[in-house]
Amino acid sequence: MEKAAIINACRGPAGGCRFALYIDEDFAERIETVVEESGWSEFLRQRFGEKINRHKLLSVSAAACPNGCSRPHIADIGLIRACVPVIDHEGCIGCEECVQHCPDEAMEMVDGKVVISREKCLVCGYCTKVCPTEVISCSRSGWRFLVGGRLGRHPRLSMELPGVYSDEEVLDLISRCLKLWMDNYVDGKRFGWVMDRVGHDKILLES
Repeated sequence: MEKAAIINACRGPAGGCRFALYIDEDFAERIETVVEESGWSEFLRQRFGEKINRHKLLSVSAAACPNGCSRPHIADIGLIRACVPVIDHEGCIGCEECVQHCPDEAMEMVDGKVVISREKCLVCGYCTKVCPTEVISCSRSGWRFLVGGRLGRHPRLSMELPGVYSDEEVLDLISRCLKLWMDNYVDGKRFGWVMDRVGHDKILLES
C-alpha cells in the first residue's frame, strides 16, 4: 500500500517568505514515521485492502506562519509554527517598529511601553524580526495544533488545542489522534466528525 497519510509542509522557510518561522527539514519525515508506527497503515489495509481512496487517508498540513498557505485549517491535523513573543522593556527604545508592523494589530504603546494584546496575538513571531534593537524574543517556540478541519459537503475549519507544543509533543499528539480515530472509526467520516462526538479534550487526556 502507498503512504497512509498526505503530509503537506509549508515551503516558506526555503522560499524566503518573510513571515516564515524555521521548520526542521526532516519534520515531515518524522511525522510519516509516527503515522506508520501508530498502526494506521495496517488499519486501513485491513479495512479497505491495498488500494485506498485518497479521501480515506490522514491529512496533515504544517504551516510556517498563520497565513496558512499550506491550508492547515482544513486538514485532519493542522500545524502552525509559533513564537510567543516577550519584550525586554529595559532595552526597548520605543521606536514602535513592532507596533507598526504587527500583522494583527496586537501591539500598542501604553504609557511609553509596548504592550502585547494576547487576545489578538497569533504568536507569529514577526515582531522579533522587525525589532531593530532585538529586544523582542520568543519565550516559547513550537507549534499551534489544530484538529478536525475538512472540506466536502459540510466543510468546517479545524479546532485549535490550547497551548504551543514542541516537535516531540506534536508527534505524540498525532499518535494520540490516530489512536482515537482508529478506536472510534466510522466509514465515510473524517477525523473532525469523530472528534465532535468523542470530545477534543480526549486528545490531551489520551495516554
